[in-house]
Amino acid sequence: MATAALLTVVAAAGPSNASVAGGGSAKAAAADCTEATALQLVEQHRLNSFLLPSPIRQVLCGSFTGPGSEAMAVTIGAPTCWPVQRWAVFRFTGAAWQLVLDRSSFIHPPLVAVGSDIQETGPVYRLGDARCLPSGGTRARVWHWDGSRLVAGPWRQVTPGAPLTNAAFRSPSANIECALTDRSGLIRVYCQSFRPPQTARLNAVGRVTTCRGSEARCRIGNAGEQIPTLAYGQQVTVGRFRCASLRSGVRCILVRTGRGFLISRGGVRRVG
Repeated sequence: MATAALLTVVAAAGPSNASVAGGGSAKAAAADCTEATALQLVEQHRLNSFLLPSPIRQVLCGSFTGPGSEAMAVTIGAPTCWPVQRWAVFRFTGAAWQLVLDRSSFIHPPLVAVGSDIQETGPVYRLGDARCLPSGGTRARVWHWDGSRLVAGPWRQVTPGAPLTNAAFRSPSANIECALTDRSGLIRVYCQSFRPPQTARLNAVGRVTTCRGSEARCRIGNAGEQIPTLAYGQQVTVGRFRCASLRSGVRCILVRTGRGFLISRGGVRRVG
């Protein structure tokens, strides 16, 4: 990835900052690419969702909308655990600034100029993560002008996530609930279904044990309202285990061997 080219720093009050980057007509852009202009545009386009008196956190100036263009990227503050939840890009055409991109997303500031592109960095959420506590590290992507609009490139992992030792989920039908745990003292996958009442367990060596009959006999309980849903086609991996949500049920395996079970309304079937 190219090194960010930061040519001129424009002073800004409070926590925000501004810079001119990416080549182009830096002198002309700097004359109007300021925090004061950014504030006016944010209010004009109603981008200050939390109605903060000083919402501007960063102003980044450069030729982000084509060679020789004058553009301004602005991050907008929020009074929550994520201090930046929105950013926008404006392009100066004729005698006015035009909004060309409005993004509502959690980002790790700052935005960075990579040549004439803009790099955005954000958190990675794992299944069950709280809004303020993402555990999957960070990822970044680059926005590039394609001649008519800014287009995002693919995400790439920047920093690794913390080791995941447990996760819980329910199927989209809400009939199956599962918990994966791989930590000292407890290493297993446990799944249960309500229709029919049944359970399946997978241990560290790939052994599957099952129960079927009644909720009382199999000790089936309710995992609670806050358990997240694992959409069809998605999967979650915890340590040595992996579970996938399928339309045919939930399949959980020991990753090393591929052995495990498929639990569904038809019962529990061993796989691998």
